[in-house]
Amino acid sequence: MKTIILGSTGQLGQDLMKTFGDGTVGITHQEMDVADGVAVAQTIHGLRPDCIVNTAAFHRVDDCEVNPGLAFEVNAIGARNVARASAAVGASVVFFSTDYVFGDERRARGNPYHERDRPQPLNVYGASKAAGEWLVMQANPRHLIVRSSGLYGTATSRKGWTFPELMLQKARTEPIIRVVDDQVLSPTFTADLAATVKQLIERDATGVFHVTNGGECSWFEFAQGVFEIAGTDATLEAVSTSMMKTRARRPPYSSMASERLAGVGVEPLRSWSEALREYLTVKGVAAEVHAGGAGR
Repeated sequence: MKTIILGSTGQLGQDLMKTFGDGTVGITHQEMDVADGVAVAQTIHGLRPDCIVNTAAFHRVDDCEVNPGLAFEVNAIGARNVARASAAVGASVVFFSTDYVFGDERRARGNPYHERDRPQPLNVYGASKAAGEWLVMQANPRHLIVRSSGLYGTATSRKGWTFPELMLQKARTEPIIRVVDDQVLSPTFTADLAATVKQLIERDATGVFHVTNGGECSWFEFAQGVFEIAGTDATLEAVSTSMMKTRARRPPYSSMASERLAGVGVEPLRSWSEALREYLTVKGVAAEVHAGGAGR
């Protein structure tokens, strides 16, 4: 099966390229802008793949509030362009969405969102991704919508850091590390996400799937997990989201779980803490910390 990975040099894209292996075609944003419908159609027609995995996104959440046009151009119209072009050559399409399509501010912990739950985004980024989901569904019947959250991977993201990396860097330089404790999610290791997506594609799965590491935690608890596993001392202070003065509203609870993976013969992902432990081991962080390199 000939597979194209759009956004192949991004954090998730790199893990997808490793997971899918030889013969996979990677295309970067510089090589093809998904918002350019003509370029998308020409490129995909020329390559004629069996499957297109679209990781392209404008995902700087606060910047989306300032430039909603760009957010919808990439996350919705761009997603439609890719889905239409893939349908035209008989290919399936994978679109990555987000926990930020949800935003019920009354939802309690321990009640994760499932695939059947109705999107209710609180910010432009979430709204643009929800729109992208609908447009992909409309444009290509062979669609796979993958919602995930809190991504981190062995490849550093375009932000210049992953959340665990940022926490360990702050432990080196800051006496007190402040992290919000009123946003709860399901952090996900991109290597686990990529492996599960490959299984879904191999099973010709269609529709919406939630693919996250198991369990849930607040960002504060996530930071605690980083320091506990890495074996470093850090002074953490829990703060509320309102103190962070961000442009975009964040959902206080956006943990997700799947009701559909078992139905297509795919095992649920391991717990977020187990995945985090492997991530820190792969990055060599634990060894560095125990050697004294990352402690304060």
